[in-house]
Amino acid sequence: MPRSTCIDLFAGAGGLSLGLKAAGWDTKLAVDFDKAACTTYKHNFPKVEVVQGDIRKIDWSSFAGKIDLVAGGPPCQPFSVAGNQLAAQDSRDMLPEFVRAVREVKPKLFLMENVAGLVSPKHEPYLALRLQQLNLLGYDLEYKVLDAADYGVPQHRRRVIILGSKRGLVRFPKESHGVSRKAHISAISAIYDAPKDEPNKAIVTYAKNPIFRPSPWAGMLVNGGGRPINLHSPSQTIPASAGGNRTHIVDENSILFDYHAHLEGGGKPRTGLVKGVRRLTVRESARLQSFPDDFVFIGQRSSQYRQVGNAVPPLLGRAVGEALLAEL
Repeated sequence: MPRSTCIDLFAGAGGLSLGLKAAGWDTKLAVDFDKAACTTYKHNFPKVEVVQGDIRKIDWSSFAGKIDLVAGGPPCQPFSVAGNQLAAQDSRDMLPEFVRAVREVKPKLFLMENVAGLVSPKHEPYLALRLQQLNLLGYDLEYKVLDAADYGVPQHRRRVIILGSKRGLVRFPKESHGVSRKAHISAISAIYDAPKDEPNKAIVTYAKNPIFRPSPWAGMLVNGGGRPINLHSPSQTIPASAGGNRTHIVDENSILFDYHAHLEGGGKPRTGLVKGVRRLTVRESARLQSFPDDFVFIGQRSSQYRQVGNAVPPLLGRAVGEALLAEL
């Protein structure tokens, strides 16, 4: 029996493709603008046609009626709370291109992934406009914010998943981990035996004016955007901006945890290097995204961190992919 086919838009290094492959999908084409990410994709998916370039210049008409699923995660920066949230005014807004691809390919199903900020009150009217365009193409659609940790990923990563079908509403996958189910996968269990990798050389220094929060895993106790990971639960979201001082911190000796308690008790802020802690390696970051160890990332170190942080966690992709495949 032939496998159901899909196209992966804004494919990056291939996290979503990897998950869909595990679910039983056969990716025929992957598209991305990032040259290094495309090199990584080609290495790990040698049988998939990869197009590196501007998606706005692609004519999809040759795929019309031949593909079962159009999937992809348009760039999230226009809707991320970490950015300027310019939505349609941001030149990186590629939601119209996703709609165009669906219009021209005419798949039975589509899957769009993006940051949870896309369904915030600020952006929901714009999202509603794009969803109406898809609905007018004959798709029943629904969206839901999923946390990757609830599907076996050792990372809390909230993403909105939008599913469309010409056969009625698609059922979202049931959570496999969490309350009354299997326990969430902890960060330490994911990274403790990660393959040896080049250490992250970004130093960790105490912030001169720390921003205190009730949780020791929040706030800004050190310089840079990286935060200490609670090793006994899923990690925070792995960002695409990691690589330097925005890379999260492994604190196996609870040094920053104790420092948080010190500040909470009225202690004075410290200065200088934080000794005894380190930042995540690329391979550990990939583990927290649920990539297998044989998945190779290619390019400069900063690019590898970006590829990992931009990816859809493969285990989340697999869960959603299985739900979509059930529709066929």
